[in-house]
Amino acid sequence: MMNPIVAEAYTWLGTPHVNQAKVKGKGVDCGMLLIACLENAGYVEKGAIKVAPYSNEWHLHHSSEWFLNVVEKYCDRVPLSDIKPGDFLLYKYGRCVSHGAVYVGDGHVIHALVEQGVVMTDINDVMFLDAKGRSRLHGVYRFRR
Repeated sequence: MMNPIVAEAYTWLGTPHVNQAKVKGKGVDCGMLLIACLENAGYVEKGAIKVAPYSNEWHLHHSSEWFLNVVEKYCDRVPLSDIKPGDFLLYKYGRCVSHGAVYVGDGHVIHALVEQGVVMTDINDVMFLDAKGRSRLHGVYRFRR
């Protein structure tokens, strides 16, 4: 049986990237995708996870880990060696953790990209590396049930 978070993530494939949106087929960003997956899988009530308005480029101008802090309210960090379908992967771009993806298994993640919308990519995709070839992965997080 497929993990409910993974099943939900698949239904968002092809949704365009729209900053701060959470409407399947119309628009979503990477953080709102994680929230939508939790809501639609029945793990949290719709609207229970609130985030303040944010710029698409907030991570370039601020060092505050507000995205990470929201995730940590609901999820526990687990070792990469223990990754399971339905876990969230958080990545550091700019000055802080600013990108999230849903691990769907078999080395793949579903996430929302600015130019491409919601896509599935390999967990080792080059986009997850910095200019020096180091992983941008900050950590793996599992919803606390």
